[in-house]
Formats: sequence, C-alpha cells, structure tokens
Amino acid sequence: MNLLYESLESFKALKIDLYEGLPIIIPTDTNYNLACLPHHRTAVDNIFSFKNRKKDKPLSLFFANPEDWTKYGEAFDGELVERIVSNFWPGPLNIVLKKKTLEWDYMLNGADTIALGCVSNKTFQNFVKWLDEPIAITSANISGTADDMLVTEEVAQEHMKGKVRNMLLSSEEIIGSKSSTIIKVDEEIRLLREGDISLSRILGVVENVRI
Repeated sequence: MNLLYESLESFKALKIDLYEGLPIIIPTDTNYNLACLPHHRTAVDNIFSFKNRKKDKPLSLFFANPEDWTKYGEAFDGELVERIVSNFWPGPLNIVLKKKTLEWDYMLNGADTIALGCVSNKTFQNFVKWLDEPIAITSANISGTADDMLVTEEVAQEHMKGKVRNMLLSSEEIIGSKSSTIIKVDEEIRLLREGDISLSRILGVVENVRI
C-alpha cells in the first residue's frame, strides 16, 4: 500500500484509482475511510468485498460543501436541517435523510434514505474540493472488528493491506475520540449513534423538536 501525503500528484494518483474502480483510503474527522465514486458499481462492489460487509448496510455520501445536502437529500423540515447543518458542518455528524434521486441506488442497495456527511478535516476537504464530486465512504476495516474503536491509520493499513493501492494520510492530527454521531431527521430527530457531538448539543440548537 502506498502512503501518500497531500499534494497535487497524490490527488491525481487517487483520482486514477477512483475512476478505475479501485477504492482508496482517506481521512475524516474520526476514522480513516474506504472511499469510491458512488456511481461506480465495480468500486462499490469492491468496498463491500474488502470489508466483508453485507449489502443491506449502505455506504454514506460525503462532500466538501455543507450546502450540498440539498442536492442529495429531502427534508421534512428544510429549515430544521439547515439549522443543524449550519451549526455542525463541517464536522463529525452524519445526517440520514430521505434520498432525493435514484442516482445513488446501487451504493444504497435500494434504501429509501441516504446518510450524508461533510467533515472538517483539511486533507479531506482539499481533496474532495479538488475532485469536485461527492464520494461514497465507509470505515476502512473489516466489518464487525472496530465497533468500539476508531479506525486509525494503523488499523486501516492492517485491515486493507493487499487490497487498497493508495492511502492518503491526514496533514493534521485526527482528534475525534469516537466515530461520527449519526442522526435521522424526518418528522423528528432520532439518534442512531452518538459520537463526540451529543444529542443534547444538537437539540440545543433546534426548537420544537419531538424525540
């Protein structure tokens, strides 16, 4: 596995992998993650194979611009989602919404919802902005082996050795202590997983929310 530092040459190498259907490893605010182009079926299949992950567990869609959530998800209350986004993105929070289009159905395995994320890690931001399109991600570990721990650089290398060609290293320390918080937002806000951003913090910036 090649360990790449942030540079234009590295970004070009990673893009070649993505367009050839080869998953890459990139940093976020919490875990190192497997990533691919969400519309590339071979790449999506490779990620599920590399992780030994069941297809009924969809991949997440990540992007660099917080406002892009409106391109991919539909909200029961758009003002509510926008309030959450403006307070916590970029950051370690994934928001599950009703999917807006059928474009990403293969990575979602036909699910009606889509998990969206926008993290603050500078290396992630610089790469995805340069790539100028969203990416599908999931943590870079064998499924079921890191449920109570972060997928660090070392864990990702151990689990994906011989599978992934290129790994992009973070230019800054990853300071998250837990995996990202996940909430589902429709008629109400539901906590699916609590990370460093607590549910109480989220509720503190919204009003008239039923749990």
